[in-house]
Amino acid sequence: MKKILTVISIFIIFIFAFLIFEKVFPSEVYVIKSIFSSNHKNNFPVSESYYEEKYTNLNELIKNGAEINNSLMLINSEHPLPKDYSPDLVDLGDIYINSCAEQAYKNLSQEIKNSFNNSLYIMSAFRTLDEQIEILESGNEYAASADSSEHLSGLALDVYVKHYAGMGFLDSEEGQFVNSICHDYGFIIRYPYYGEHITKIPYEPWHIRYVGLPHSKIIAENNLTLEEYIESFIPNKIYYYENYFISRGKADSLLIPKGFSDITISPDNTGYYIITGKH
Repeated sequence: MKKILTVISIFIIFIFAFLIFEKVFPSEVYVIKSIFSSNHKNNFPVSESYYEEKYTNLNELIKNGAEINNSLMLINSEHPLPKDYSPDLVDLGDIYINSCAEQAYKNLSQEIKNSFNNSLYIMSAFRTLDEQIEILESGNEYAASADSSEHLSGLALDVYVKHYAGMGFLDSEEGQFVNSICHDYGFIIRYPYYGEHITKIPYEPWHIRYVGLPHSKIIAENNLTLEEYIESFIPNKIYYYENYFISRGKADSLLIPKGFSDITISPDNTGYYIITGKH
């Protein structure tokens, strides 16, 4: 009897430990399942016909009104920007940012103004390659290598409020607020405190990166880095989140469901494109 109880006890302990391990160290499959409903047809109150899937290509989507931007480009030491990359920039008054991030930043900035009666400023956004090299040569410990800096894309913004910049940004209520809600506006903390072993970059609470909705929400809700997020997509599968669909594929073979609009296309800088649509 004691042997049976011992075996049962060991089995229970094993199951408990397994569940804890899966919670703390989720596998890639677990991450995918917990974030999305892949090819799940019950997420939206629409008829089955909306979920007929079809293959198309990049040119056909653009021809039919899809927007293309660079919001989901993965930029790091393993995936530097192409040498011929040229971002689409807008001028915010001596500060240039990627055009796809313009409205999102204005919305976030207005939220800071409304909530704190204070202004959110950009210390640094787009940089030329020469400017990035100059920063590296000055010994800046946080600067990424010249061709792998997100600042070359104009998608990364180093933000601050008066008297609070850099790591001191978190000493302000505004900085804490930005870190906790920027994902509602399409931004993520690109180098989070929990992701240094993946990004290889120390925590930068002032460095926000535009990825767009719903991607920013998914990343923030699941404590992911952009690296983990991009890699979690299995090519040629459709994922659903709230009233969005997301898929990833090659330019000549993109899978989308019928019945969705507001389609946005972004290269992910790993050889694939990520398609996002809203119902």
